[in-house]
Amino acid sequence: MPRSALQVFRALDDRPISSKELARKTSLSERTVRYALKILKENELVEEIFFLRDARKRGYRRKKFIPD
Repeated sequence: MPRSALQVFRALDDRPISSKELARKTSLSERTVRYALKILKENELVEEIFFLRDARKRGYRRKKFIPD
């Protein structure tokens, strides 16, 4: 997994955050953040959430794991 994906994962928490906010928080470019989020989603580590006020905007947060 690329370092950028790990950096983005560490910046996420339980509250949904936009890719633009993640770019500011991590000092990575928006394109790099979007790529990192794609990798994290493919590995089922991140949830993508659509904001109710504007369905065009998305938020991301760490996926909640339920122990067996």
